[in-house]
Amino acid sequence: MIEDLINQYDALREQGKAAGYGEDSVNIPYAVCIDDEGMVVHIDTLGDTTQKRITNKIIVPLHGGRQGSKPKGMPLWDNAKYLLGDPTQDPDKAMACFEAEAKVNIDIFKNVDNPAARAIVKYFSRPPQWEKAREQFGEEAWKKMVTSNFILSYDGRPLNANPSIMEACQRYVESGEVDKSRIVQSVASGEMVLPVPTHPLLRGVPGAQSSGAALISYNFKAACSYGHEKCFNAPMSEREAFKYTSALKAMLPKDSGYCCHLGDIIILTWAQSGEPEYSRFFNLGAQLNTGGNEHVEIEDVVIPLMKKIVAGEPCEFKGVTLRSDQHFFILALAPNAARLAVSFYYKDSFGNLLSNVNHHYLDIAIDRPSFDKWKNPPVWKLLYAVVRQKSKNKNPSNNTSSTARSDATVNPRSKEKLKNKNASNELTNAVMRAVLTDAPYPATLLNAVRMRIRAEREITADRAAIIKGYYARLARLGRTVIANNPHADKQFKEVLQMNINKESDYVPYVLGRMFSVYEQIQEAANPKINATIKDRYFNSACATPAYIFPVLGDLSQAHLRKLKRTNPGALVNLTKELESLAARVGEHYPSRLTIQEQGAFQLGYYWEDREKYERARKTAEAKTNVRTTAAVEE
Repeated sequence: MIEDLINQYDALREQGKAAGYGEDSVNIPYAVCIDDEGMVVHIDTLGDTTQKRITNKIIVPLHGGRQGSKPKGMPLWDNAKYLLGDPTQDPDKAMACFEAEAKVNIDIFKNVDNPAARAIVKYFSRPPQWEKAREQFGEEAWKKMVTSNFILSYDGRPLNANPSIMEACQRYVESGEVDKSRIVQSVASGEMVLPVPTHPLLRGVPGAQSSGAALISYNFKAACSYGHEKCFNAPMSEREAFKYTSALKAMLPKDSGYCCHLGDIIILTWAQSGEPEYSRFFNLGAQLNTGGNEHVEIEDVVIPLMKKIVAGEPCEFKGVTLRSDQHFFILALAPNAARLAVSFYYKDSFGNLLSNVNHHYLDIAIDRPSFDKWKNPPVWKLLYAVVRQKSKNKNPSNNTSSTARSDATVNPRSKEKLKNKNASNELTNAVMRAVLTDAPYPATLLNAVRMRIRAEREITADRAAIIKGYYARLARLGRTVIANNPHADKQFKEVLQMNINKESDYVPYVLGRMFSVYEQIQEAANPKINATIKDRYFNSACATPAYIFPVLGDLSQAHLRKLKRTNPGALVNLTKELESLAARVGEHYPSRLTIQEQGAFQLGYYWEDREKYERARKTAEAKTNVRTTAAVEE
């Protein structure tokens, strides 16, 4: 994985999307202008000042990462505490931070024969000049600015734009004596390198600490081996560590085209060729971070093209020819405080991964209501179907045990929040693995749907799609659905269709349809009823039909007698439908249904319920057409 990220960095560097070695892209909204004597003249504001938060991303030199409690400065730039020695936030450490900043910059520029370099040395040889900055902006405004980054400026321009100064910073990064006794084999390239003890942190990752998170880190003895400390347990050179972290930094922003979010999971995708169009197409095709504005493009353009690529046909997307044999990579990260956990990592050909996504759409495909715009629902929409719809927290949970810390020092509310987050991530990871690898969907997804149906007694199109998709995938992969009963197994697989199967004699499926007819009879007899038999009997009928269906039969007789007086037409139609289904069930109801059979029951109920609405819609359309025709004739 690290090697693949390093290769991606090289591709991004060629496109100008990643900083060079020893550099980084940092938001620096202010410049400290100094003269030849190193005196602060004034502070310039950089970037767009009309915005609430000034953004001015520029390439600046780095000097390793800042980890631990010991102050460490950066060449040319830093926050007010380091670059100006401002004591506003931390009076006890301000001077130590300024001295650390001064040491780094003086070491870099003391032997550089350049007016700007001499001005830098003189600036850091003087006492901190933060008070001049405060005088310029005023005390209240300065309190809001001290957490921002500043860069030294000379002769009217920030010093990161001075080639001689940047070359001196680069030479300093690559200088230093090599301790040959510490040279080891790199885990990334296999070459002999001088390992770096810590790797650069990744800042701005949603869900992680604002100060930065590490992908590779060791901070307790149990994680270390053979007496190694820190990142010497996974040795790689400073340049290699810089490359893989820079690749992540370039891809992590949402607008990069490589990054998308699914719940708390961050998913990065990239092609070996480095062309971002592959990532944009895949993210749209897999619908990882879709919104309402992209829906039409996905259904009308991306998915039809995806089917052509799966068939091996090269297709053009946004001016780039997408090839099915292109190597493609998918990395999922889960932010966890100061670390990034790898949820999963896959690499395969572009065509194979799209083929797996296409299989997913085929497995969950059902005829959806006319008001549902999603013909091919995204994963996040399916995951939302397993959560309580009135809940503020829409992250799915599979109600499994989590890896939350259990020590007594953790706040109970924080422990519960972490437990829910971990459970949500586990279900999301498991579903995405199934989609990307064409493996069976996790049983926890089916269990979550069952629990939600039992709690709400409501089967939505997405929930029906999950039930159908779970068993349809098992059938497509050659798995047995109903064990030790080949006849029932065949019958069950026959009901896994995109719409209702009126010819099926599979008893659990027929019972689900019968329950819907009983409910329709009750509603026809009592049109304004608030609670139907579904609210009271659905869960019991689904689990133990032999105990509930005789009760439903008795209730329906009373409702049919009322229909005979109030709605004879409905009486005839519903009685005919009920008798047809009862004949398929036979004389005896099953005493208990297995989990698989309950799934068939729920599908049968869903489709028969859909038939009711389809009939009502067609009747309304027919009446509208008649009225329209009559109006035209008049």
